[in-house]
Amino acid sequence: MDRLWHGLLRRPYRLAKVADQGSGTPVILLHGIGRSGQVWKHLLQQSAHLSYRLVAFDLLGFGASPKPDIAYDVDDHARAVIASLDRLRLRQPAILVAHSMGCLVAVRVARRRPDLIKHLVLYEMPLYEGLPQKRRYRLRTDLYFRLYNRLIKYQPTFDAANQRRVEKLARKIIGFEVTEASWRPFIRSLQNTIMRQTAAEDIQHLDMPMDVIYGRWDMLVIRGKPRLIFGEDTSVAAHTIRARHVISPKASHFLLQRVIAAATEVPNVE
Repeated sequence: MDRLWHGLLRRPYRLAKVADQGSGTPVILLHGIGRSGQVWKHLLQQSAHLSYRLVAFDLLGFGASPKPDIAYDVDDHARAVIASLDRLRLRQPAILVAHSMGCLVAVRVARRRPDLIKHLVLYEMPLYEGLPQKRRYRLRTDLYFRLYNRLIKYQPTFDAANQRRVEKLARKIIGFEVTEASWRPFIRSLQNTIMRQTAAEDIQHLDMPMDVIYGRWDMLVIRGKPRLIFGEDTSVAAHTIRARHVISPKASHFLLQRVIAAATEVPNVE
């Protein structure tokens, strides 16, 4: 049935919801690679008293969402997000908040369906394409790709004796949560969404405003100077906060402030 519905008929997968709370302006939350919608717990708690509808999804291949045998490229992820948004039957465009790989998916969603999105809040986006031709960017990118290629070649066994060691290694070195069920989606997402990314080109086609936020102590992405990366486009607001590659309570507070600002902004009328 899965092969007929999703393979031959090309019906997109739908994502599991971790949270769907409140009412008002829709705010959609997309997590990063190897995680789940649970990473938004601080932001969900801090926004409980506000008049927003916050929906946190598990991305395709992670958490409680389907884990099909597919490429897990950015279009696979984007199609699942779009299908899930359509199912929500939102009455107005959403504010899309994303972390890490979720940012790459978010800009693809915004490019494919700009009618669904009014504002992007992109936190710690691993952007490796479209960077200025500077030696330090090239060296950092080469370092990341060497690490990623080692992970792709790694073939862990998830027997009882090895399970704990694999999970501990993943958390300690790369901060991810991997299991036997999510290992294939993790590796293919790493290879086909992060390493073969489309975000730099997608961003050039977006008209909606966006906040691009980087952590000062984040060692997993290239922060650089956002104006060199995104140009002088006034629709892009760049921020740097004191944070690592995690959605901490302090980072959640900053993200929530950007959501509040986005919810109250007046759209341009031409």
